[in-house]
Amino acid sequence: MGNSPLLTLGVGDSVWLRASLERPSFSRQNYMVPLARALCVSEISRCSENAIYETELNGSWVIGSIPQGGYTLGQVVEACTRFQSETMHKDPIHVTAHFLRATNVGPAEVRVSVQKIGKHFTNLSADLAQGQGHTKLTSHLIFGDLTPVPDEVPRSLAAPSPYARRLPLLNHPSAAVPDRMRHVWRFRSLLSWSMDRTILARNAMHSQTQAGTEIIGGGGAEWGAWCELTRTEDEIKPSSIPFFGDMFLNLPSLLPESEPASHGTLDCWFPTVTMTVEFKARIPSSQGYASRTVGLYSESRFLTDPHGRHNAHVEVWTSPSAIGQGKLEAGWRDKQYCIAVVDQMALTLPMYVNHRQGSSDKVVTKL
Repeated sequence: MGNSPLLTLGVGDSVWLRASLERPSFSRQNYMVPLARALCVSEISRCSENAIYETELNGSWVIGSIPQGGYTLGQVVEACTRFQSETMHKDPIHVTAHFLRATNVGPAEVRVSVQKIGKHFTNLSADLAQGQGHTKLTSHLIFGDLTPVPDEVPRSLAAPSPYARRLPLLNHPSAAVPDRMRHVWRFRSLLSWSMDRTILARNAMHSQTQAGTEIIGGGGAEWGAWCELTRTEDEIKPSSIPFFGDMFLNLPSLLPESEPASHGTLDCWFPTVTMTVEFKARIPSSQGYASRTVGLYSESRFLTDPHGRHNAHVEVWTSPSAIGQGKLEAGWRDKQYCIAVVDQMALTLPMYVNHRQGSSDKVVTKL
């Protein structure tokens, strides 16, 4: 590429520029379904310890031809939340999911079973099936009660403790400017985000290690952004959190062009193989927080064979305002809290695999 400007920029700028040079967004507002509405299930049968829910994996929320992994898991969380709605344990606490096969746009069933009901937690198993009853996703969920309980001995860390985790994003959303999203994200007209340039620039700083210097730890890359549902009638609910936990730039996309593993990433698909979600707190309902905006921070450390396997750790945070709105107030950062942490293992595959599996009526495995 010789004189390509990407070769003279830091990794943060090159990632932004590569994203900006992708195909422009074309409005599909008349055909797109808001996330909250796309995460709806209907109960078709139930007994004391089992239930079946029907749903539709909506074509608005796909990457290429395959429904986004977090959105698909959200259907399971929605069904289980409905199942638990009349119990003492209404809140999802932890979810572990294995994606066995690629899902497809269209009808699906979520089959929920009780594994154990305890004093503090209820354990459920839930499978999402499509086609001739083929299981596409299997999961284990823990439900409980996220209501804060005042104890004589504090059992949590929060500001002003120096040990408490603070919001890792550096800029207030009022100063954020929306960035383009990948053209293969069909939902890009329903979503807006603004990446944190300072975090991206740190990746470039980490790569500037002096020759002969011993590296201890380190490695990988980090990323952050404010992310927002654009439809005013949309809303963030517990079943939305897996979707947001799956909204980040994967490690291969964050690498500079000097790293061979970065080559061709614009034509890659990063399917999720496993995902865990730990819900730290309930979604805020007060006017002091944005109702359709969250802060996202991710870090990825390992990229290995086979199939460009890599990890991602994502934090989902509250936001004080919508993107480009609100005002900077003293202490705003200490008022934000982490809603959930999401970990996953993903692969790096050619995008044609995505389109092939998304257009096939046959049950196919990811590999």
